[in-house]
Amino acid sequence: MSSISVSKDPKGTTGLFTLEIAEINYMEFEGSMYRILVHTRDELYYTVGTLKYWLTALSGSGYNFVLADRNTLIHVTNIVQIDKTFNIAYFGENAAGTQPKCFLSEKGYREVSKNIKATDTPIQFIELPMW
Repeated sequence: MSSISVSKDPKGTTGLFTLEIAEINYMEFEGSMYRILVHTRDELYYTVGTLKYWLTALSGSGYNFVLADRNTLIHVTNIVQIDKTFNIAYFGENAAGTQPKCFLSEKGYREVSKNIKATDTPIQFIELPMW
């Protein structure tokens, strides 16, 4: 599996599109619309299912996803920088000149850090001074 089916709107009225898994930065469950939001560097897509299903399926297909908090899966391979002070993962600058980010829980930060160390992924850790 190297791609998944997604839509560009929550109800799927625009149809289905194929999205390369390598482009996914993180996926989050949005309870108000009961959908999985799929975040890439420049776009937002929608799909269905549970985070547990997607974590199992993506990990089973060889992709490096970790539960970042109870509502978010993060694609560790796409992280370029982590803020250790505020537990934020950054994915590099997008076409609009902004840097997409994903907040991590304390447990999620530990899981991502453990994964990074185990796979020797080149990610920059930054720490802001505490005032």
